[in-house]
Amino acid sequence: MIPTLRLMGTLSRMVMNEGNQRFAKYGLNNNQFIYLIRICEQPGLFFSQLADQMKMDRTTNYRAVQNLIKKGYVRKALHPENKKVRCLYPTAAGKKLYPELHAYEQWCADLVGARLTAGQRQVLFESLSLVTANVADQLD
Repeated sequence: MIPTLRLMGTLSRMVMNEGNQRFAKYGLNNNQFIYLIRICEQPGLFFSQLADQMKMDRTTNYRAVQNLIKKGYVRKALHPENKKVRCLYPTAAGKKLYPELHAYEQWCADLVGARLTAGQRQVLFESLSLVTANVADQLD
């Protein structure tokens, strides 16, 4: 299993490094583009929900979002019912950039699945889902 784990890490780093290079021209680094994609796709997301989805500690998550706010891609607003909760929304600049971010994510997905059959893609998805659940069960 160690070689498989190493391959998963290598694949992840390759995709993240490429994304960081592509989106550096927009001031997005340290995988901030991933946070922006999630916020664009789920406007109104809470800080804690984003941290849970990203499987990041809350401090790292908070810092990444604060940087996106400073750069003008995200804004936070009070939840209409619970004033203790801050919701995250993309700004006009974030929304404008989203199609390029999504296109990159689609390009990565196409690249990863290029030589796989539909059945192999499904098996890969199911296997990675199970592996992720195994790790989450042990680390949560």
